[in-house]
Amino acid sequence: MASAGYDEQALELELEFRSGHVYRYESVPPSVYAWLLRIENKGGFVRRMIQGRYVERAVPRSAPAASASGAIPASGAPEPDALEDALRASLERLGKPGS
Repeated sequence: MASAGYDEQALELELEFRSGHVYRYESVPPSVYAWLLRIENKGGFVRRMIQGRYVERAVPRSAPAASASGAIPASGAPEPDALEDALRASLERLGKPGS
């Protein structure tokens, strides 16, 4: 996986793979995106918990990417502060304390 973005309003997860292919997944709960951010084996998580569970659409290469709040950089590892902020924001949206 090269990057990931999540549109909280539309509940859409967009994943870009190192091959250059981009896929958008519909009706993905915020908690799934939060786990994707924190899990070490992102590829395994995508295969087990996302692919085949949510409606998947290929995004044409010429189409602009979806809103990528909390996107994971190409390195596959978000900055520690960014990860913590994303998880805290996700917990707040779920109505849980972030500490």
